Amino acid sequence: MKKVVLTTSLLAIAAAAQAQSSVTLYGRIDNGIQYENGSPQGHKIAAESGDWGCSWFGMQGSEDIGGGTAVIFQLEGQLNTQNGTSSGALFGRHATVGLTNENYGTFKLGNLGAGELQQDSWALDPQLMQRYAISTLTHGRNWPGIANGFEYTSPKWFGLTLKGQYDLSNNTNWNSGVLPAGQGRSDAIEAIYATGPLEVRVIYDELRSTQGNFNNLYAASRSIMGGGTYTLGPVKLWAGYQHLNAPQASDASVFGTDAVSAANLPGGVSAPTSADHEWGGAAWQVTPAATITGAVYHTNVNHGNGNATMYTLAATYNLSKRTFLYTEAAYLHNSSTSNIDLGNDSWGPNNYNGANNTTSGAGANNPDYGHSMTGVFAGIMTAF
Repeated sequence: MKKVVLTTSLLAIAAAAQAQSSVTLYGRIDNGIQYENGSPQGHKIAAESGDWGCSWFGMQGSEDIGGGTAVIFQLEGQLNTQNGTSSGALFGRHATVGLTNENYGTFKLGNLGAGELQQDSWALDPQLMQRYAISTLTHGRNWPGIANGFEYTSPKWFGLTLKGQYDLSNNTNWNSGVLPAGQGRSDAIEAIYATGPLEVRVIYDELRSTQGNFNNLYAASRSIMGGGTYTLGPVKLWAGYQHLNAPQASDASVFGTDAVSAANLPGGVSAPTSADHEWGGAAWQVTPAATITGAVYHTNVNHGNGNATMYTLAATYNLSKRTFLYTEAAYLHNSSTSNIDLGNDSWGPNNYNGANNTTSGAGANNPDYGHSMTGVFAGIMTAF
């Protein structure tokens, strides 16, 4: 009899533990075909993983420890599903553990990775951070990653949610690090207000260089962004503005020893220290399964670097609750001293406005100054 009682007790304890904790495996796969034209090397047709969004695989879980508090964790890595390789570190997107409470908010620490608050700008982007979207005219500045960090998210107070992040360089000089991977000290804050059909966000973040300053507009800079969305029946409207600032940027801090790129800048052009980026768009839910989205993005860059405007048109069609088809087309127009490309490339001597692609094969994605680019892609995304 005692044996039966003990067994029953153990089963009850196991059942209770199961009810109080959970682990979920999840992921998504995005594969498609892409065509782009406008580089000095001509057009390109490519099979792509992640034109609509990154492919990833991860796990997350929680454990109820009582008093309304749960321990949470998340591990997530990015995949190139065209060749089966990991894009970066195994859990480069997320590797965090923390605590969450409905009344006090959520705190987590570790590799915040793709959770850097600037990446929340997807919610302000009509094209939801596809390949041709909010990051294109900022050379990928709107999707940085951070490590060695901690984050706090408040509960929602009358529609308002606040978020804050800080990450350390883990060097003896706490103000330094290595950009863009394992970057220098950075911090970010975000405010989100939602009521009815309206949502408004403001995001401010700082990414510092190895010297602890702001010396590269698209890699070590300050960013302030604001915008919102408004839903009118089947139509959703977007509008936003972003200012980038890198007061210590110079030809030396940007080009380093790459004298070729510096020498090939158009006359009157030098490393930029600020840029203004604005956009607007609308999405129309044509049917419960089909959506069409149009958006325009524009940037002005100082120190003679000119301006660029990108026009986009996209569509999705849901095959089920977790699988959809997608397509997007874009036309990017550069002014005479701009050569931004469609590739969302990280800013460096050979893939931004300092690259003269008629003499440097390393900058093959960028059009010549004043030249336009066009692109279109289509694919399928499934999640599990």
